[in-house]
Amino acid sequence: MTFSLHDNPITATKAPLDVRFEDQHLLIVNKPVGVKTHPNAPTETNTLANFVQFHLNQSKSGTAMPVHRLDQTTSGLILFAKHSLSLAALSDKLMKRQIKREYLAILDGVLEGDRTINQPIGNDRHHSGRKRVSPNGQSAETHIHVLEKDKVASVTLVRCKLTTGRTHQIRVHTSSIGHPIIGDTLYGGQERTKRVMLHAERLYLSHPFTEKNMTIEVAPGADWQSNKESFTSW
Repeated sequence: MTFSLHDNPITATKAPLDVRFEDQHLLIVNKPVGVKTHPNAPTETNTLANFVQFHLNQSKSGTAMPVHRLDQTTSGLILFAKHSLSLAALSDKLMKRQIKREYLAILDGVLEGDRTINQPIGNDRHHSGRKRVSPNGQSAETHIHVLEKDKVASVTLVRCKLTTGRTHQIRVHTSSIGHPIIGDTLYGGQERTKRVMLHAERLYLSHPFTEKNMTIEVAPGADWQSNKESFTSW
């Protein structure tokens, strides 16, 4: 039997929650690294969706419905709908690419300039948990802007803007050009840190009911800083 997140009640679990925006329709939270976005089975109770449901239960203000997801190894902003009408409206915006996301990443090696990667992404038939650039995959486009370079440490801080939102998109695309994300050993990154150096920094959208333009931003947390300082002088 397949577990459907939106058709099954989510267990409410008390845990700290970093809320960045909330109204009666939606909620935007900052996910810590190491936490799953949502459960994949009814027995899973320590995911962000469980924490959000506990928060919503305190005010009896809705059901935790994630509009998109982040990998467990990625920190940053995630958008939740609080009711089914909001979920439908936000999912429609996501499908139409009207919700924009930007990420910070630290890449292995020195990337000399900005670039756009437009390569389809599909499953890696040799590794069930991994994706790869594949001519038979789904279209995927990532814009990479260089922020800082450390030639001594041989790393580059970049901001990645997504046109599409494929699973592992930034991880696959940066690895495909020979600059995997630091800590991302699944895609060839050096294990210099205790985490994958990828953070969902910014979220842009128009509100699904008021149409007000929204920009939500959150800086990486202390764990990002401490890991970064272990290999670079930034």
